[in-house]
Amino acid sequence: MPMRARRGRCCAVSEALVEVELYGLPRLYAGASRCSVAAGSLRAVLRAVQAALPGLGPAMIVDGAPTEHLLVALDGREMLVDLDAAIGDGAVLVLVSAQAGG
Repeated sequence: MPMRARRGRCCAVSEALVEVELYGLPRLYAGASRCSVAAGSLRAVLRAVQAALPGLGPAMIVDGAPTEHLLVALDGREMLVDLDAAIGDGAVLVLVSAQAGG
């Protein structure tokens, strides 16, 4: 799938898109705050994000799966763990670091 980076964003050329927002360490590693990729399973979406933002692997994403250092929320409400979960067009995935403490 063709991708292009522009102003801190990566954009996949596709009709069904998922917006990915990055906070904390994922943003630092990726060097971007947002990314748009093709909709699909969580694993496929994370693979596309890792391909577009290679700084996320291997610390945050390995082979389309989040490491123990990454949490994934759907639309900022539901934490996702099922890699086969369907992520539809217009969804927003939020990637945050899994840190303890305060």
